[in-house]
Amino acid sequence: MNCAEFGFDEGRLAKRERLRQREEEPYTYGGTRPIGELPALETSADPMRVAGRFWSRRAMGKVQFADLRDRSGQIQLYFARDRLENESWDCLAALDLGDLIGAEGKLFRTRTGELSIAVETWSLLAKALVPIPIGKDDGERTYHQMDDPETRYRERHLHWLVDGEDRERIARRSLIASSLRRRMEEADFLEVDTPVISTIYGGAEARPFRTEIWALDHQPAFLRISPELHLKRYLVAGFERVFTLCANFRNEGIDRTHNPEFSMVEWYEAYTDYEDQMRRCETLVAGICTDVLGSTRHVYQDVELDFAPPWERLTMLEAVSRYAGIDAGSASLSELRTALDQRGITSDRITNDRELSWGEMVAEIFEAECVPQLIQPTLVVDHPREISPLTRVKRGDERLVERFEAYVCGMELANAYSELTDPVEQIERFQAQRGADGPPLDRDFVRALGCGMPPAGGVGLGFDRLVMLLTDAPSIRDIIPFPLVKPRRD
Repeated sequence: MNCAEFGFDEGRLAKRERLRQREEEPYTYGGTRPIGELPALETSADPMRVAGRFWSRRAMGKVQFADLRDRSGQIQLYFARDRLENESWDCLAALDLGDLIGAEGKLFRTRTGELSIAVETWSLLAKALVPIPIGKDDGERTYHQMDDPETRYRERHLHWLVDGEDRERIARRSLIASSLRRRMEEADFLEVDTPVISTIYGGAEARPFRTEIWALDHQPAFLRISPELHLKRYLVAGFERVFTLCANFRNEGIDRTHNPEFSMVEWYEAYTDYEDQMRRCETLVAGICTDVLGSTRHVYQDVELDFAPPWERLTMLEAVSRYAGIDAGSASLSELRTALDQRGITSDRITNDRELSWGEMVAEIFEAECVPQLIQPTLVVDHPREISPLTRVKRGDERLVERFEAYVCGMELANAYSELTDPVEQIERFQAQRGADGPPLDRDFVRALGCGMPPAGGVGLGFDRLVMLLTDAPSIRDIIPFPLVKPRRD
């Protein structure tokens, strides 16, 4: 076996072999006390047993000091030649930074006042054959040896080991999920599941990941791009408040706010509309912020945000007027086309060999000119009908639909509708969407809608983006535990 191809260090492998030859097991068992509990126990006369990573070593002849770390803290170990058996002392030479060890001894304070353990026995719990890039500390900051972004995202385990800030982001992600679930359950929502693999994809405009089902004679299938169409079946069946926190998969771009696999929370509430869901969305996000950070105020990338409701509300046409200086409500198609050309706005919609509709051009101008300027939490409402196939027409203006999107720091956080419940109109909308290379017609969903779905409001909230905001992460790759990376090239 060529261990070098796995990044194993030859010197560490040799130490592992020497330990085995001495019948010292380099991968043992252990049960210990968290290091963070030790300061409260320093008056105890009982020996303490701890375990963690061997983080640094300072040899001074017949005495050695070492730092041991676990998730709860750090403690100094004091090894003295006259306190250890010969074999135990000699085996210290086989230790490398990053090894996992267990140690037992009594607590004491050094002359400088540092809480330490006078080690009486110790054991190697796991030999680290791959060097751990432990940073250098100059007293003011720690310099890590993982400056390569490729390594940072590919070998997350190493990065988390040496970067406490990044590790804390992942821990906070779990707290955000717990707060979200608790608040939804307190509002009488039921958490439900939807299929990850389906023979029909829909619920969003996105390119799917394709696969096939071997057991069904290689039936083409797709990874979920959205849970929407299955969640609405729950409403039809009488589950009036449902939500899911799930992974979705879209075979599209990778950038600061996009990853092909991402998490979102989506919920539907019967007998409500988008006005109700605006209030629920802003209240939920503000509540999570308070639970996790202790306040609705939070600094993200040097910008102070305030998530306290109510958030500012703007129609899309008002936003285009304010930030792009265009009265899109009364502008002709040619005037909107000229505005696009003058601003050099391009997108996938524009590259298609067809003329854009009024609503599509309004949306293009909004996305290019307005979104980057929406910094504080803002709800943009009343979108053009052509870009919203699953949404009810706005009461009083058939060009628009009852839809809102939430934006923070120029980033879309949530998308929501007064849901379309007319099955005949839904068929027409699906067919129009298919004409623009949209998803296939989901006949089972339309049939379910034909059984009668109550009026409802629904919201899809980008969970990863919420975590970005509440952890001050500059990129979605920093808060997705294992973001997509290119295959390793030897």
